[in-house]
Amino acid sequence: MVKAGIVGATGLVGHEMLSVLQKSTLSISELRLFATARSAGRTLNFRGLPHTVEIIQNASWEKGMIILGATSSEAALQWIPGALAAGAYVIDNSSAYRMNKDVPLVVPEVNPNAIKPRHRLFANPNCSTIQLVMALGPLRNFSPFEWVSVATYQSVSGSGRDGIDALDRQEHEKPVIGSFHRNIICEIGSPEPSGYTGEEIKLVMETPKILGMNFPVFPSCARVPVKIGHTESVTIKFTDNTAAGKIRQRLEESSGIRVSNLGCQPVEVEGTDYTVVGRIRNHPMDGSIIQFWVTADNVRKGAALNAVQIMELIAKRITGPA
Repeated sequence: MVKAGIVGATGLVGHEMLSVLQKSTLSISELRLFATARSAGRTLNFRGLPHTVEIIQNASWEKGMIILGATSSEAALQWIPGALAAGAYVIDNSSAYRMNKDVPLVVPEVNPNAIKPRHRLFANPNCSTIQLVMALGPLRNFSPFEWVSVATYQSVSGSGRDGIDALDRQEHEKPVIGSFHRNIICEIGSPEPSGYTGEEIKLVMETPKILGMNFPVFPSCARVPVKIGHTESVTIKFTDNTAAGKIRQRLEESSGIRVSNLGCQPVEVEGTDYTVVGRIRNHPMDGSIIQFWVTADNVRKGAALNAVQIMELIAKRITGPA
């Protein structure tokens, strides 16, 4: 039995964490839900019982508690140190600690061994990174990657419930520059001095860390008028010729992956736990290049589900097998 908590429980990702946790096999003796003062006092149901949302505060944390964090990076930097000082375990969905060399950045199907007994803080990767490494992870035993190129087509839910609300509202308005409706926004966040946005830098930095490999990632990220589900066009340059049929077979055998003969569409993954890989093909002029599409529910596998899967690994380590 574990004591669990969700910080940011009333947000889009926090609410999905609660939903995933509800259906998990984890034995939870106590669940506490936290949010800002604006949401405190709300009641959410968990396994048939009402739970009142509390204000985030240091006095709330307990030793051995496993906490899922669904807050901004700024908020995470404020509440996580207190939780760790109290002896809690934290799985943080923000980007605050992802590139800290002492913090494991984990996708359970890909690098579960990154979790060591000494760790109590764990980082959930960015949504676009999770589905990318779900597809790349099984391919590590082929010839090494020379480089990976990825163009993302990311849904508005990547910017939270406000993004979904904005798309709903804009469907009744005339499209304008910067709106989601009938538009593609070719940057997610403001470009940094390098010309890359923060979303693109996450793919550059997080992908090799999770895979334990050293190769360049060339990303381009865009926001598209889709509510749920990120889609990515991925190109891998291997050092040696690699047959698309062997890539397909490896992916078909991989946990959490579904392989499609066609491309991948967000409508087929919304509300599901798996990552879809489709249209796996060799470049017609270079047998060392493989291309495919990847799609996943960014709120679920791209955030909430992945965090709960990490939680399950930690709980097993703490309590032993059920």
